[in-house]
Amino acid sequence: MGRIKLFSATATATACLLVTAACGGGSDDGSVTLRVGTGLAEQHAWWSDTMVPWMDRVEELTDGDVTFETFTGGELVETPDEIEAVQNGTVDVALLLPIYTPDQFPMAEVTMLPISSSDTLIASEAWRALLESDTELSDGKTFYESQFADSDLLAWPVSTTQEYAISTTGKALDSVAAVRGLSLRTPSRIHEMYASKIGVDSVTIPAVEMFDALSRGAFDGSFYSIADWSGYGFQDLFTYTLTGLDLGHFNGLIGMTQSTWDDLPDAAQEAMTQAHDEVFMEGAQEWVDRSDEMIEYSEDEGGEFVEFDDLDQSVQDHLIEGVEDTWADYIDLLESDDLPGKDVALLWRDLLVEAGGEVPDSIASLD
Repeated sequence: MGRIKLFSATATATACLLVTAACGGGSDDGSVTLRVGTGLAEQHAWWSDTMVPWMDRVEELTDGDVTFETFTGGELVETPDEIEAVQNGTVDVALLLPIYTPDQFPMAEVTMLPISSSDTLIASEAWRALLESDTELSDGKTFYESQFADSDLLAWPVSTTQEYAISTTGKALDSVAAVRGLSLRTPSRIHEMYASKIGVDSVTIPAVEMFDALSRGAFDGSFYSIADWSGYGFQDLFTYTLTGLDLGHFNGLIGMTQSTWDDLPDAAQEAMTQAHDEVFMEGAQEWVDRSDEMIEYSEDEGGEFVEFDDLDQSVQDHLIEGVEDTWADYIDLLESDDLPGKDVALLWRDLLVEAGGEVPDSIASLD
């Protein structure tokens, strides 16, 4: 896959001052050391199974001429400040999480829209295709041009997370009344929209604080990826999970400034591009593997996983109606800010379906 230039501008002089090897073209022997940062823990799948293999492969392909100095878990930069850290030169490369800053990147949230069926592999292919798409939206620009025009970044996609699900500490979704009585943590604006549409009380709380709050019974559960339970110990708290309804995929990027990229030797650029292509889907598979492990562990401990199709029909209808209304509200939200909301939503839908995903009939018929 070719590299994806998401943004264009000029880099700050700060980057050169902080990391002379990167901005100055490397040392006398041609080697380059890049400072890499993330606010995520080193156990996070994006770091351990995409970023680390990518860096290792780049070092291998360049015979050690490119090396990396790494900082994780907020040691140098905290989430969601990674984009700013790349732009101001605190780090050369970072895991970027644009969904956490919807005021800057409102259309990046499109991958969080709920649908009927998908998985990490499908959504990851669709996410990569969205970034590479040359389809012009209603403003005459492609997705990345329309979304990222004023930033100084070049980036590759990392795989999306596994699909989000509804998990609780015991409450079942066995009636519409039961759904309406839930209080769930919502990790994004789109989940807040969906919660509102199905009558669920929305709780906003950082993931790191959820375990204690759930243990105290402060709320009933969360929209969350099963594959990511182990990072917070949720496998020991969630005992009821609805599967078979895809409630969105979180996305991310490996990014640097355009100027940092331009200062790299051609061999380093080629190695980074090749390494990304090699690790991209392996990183996606890690989410599948982690999910399988969590499900097996939970079931051994008495956890229950209920398929959407096994719910009472009235509950199914209620949840799907919420999906449809959320799409309409997200489109309206973007278009109220003069963004091509409908066009980007339909482009995401088409790429998902092309990759193997499924959407409700009413979403499929939108044009």
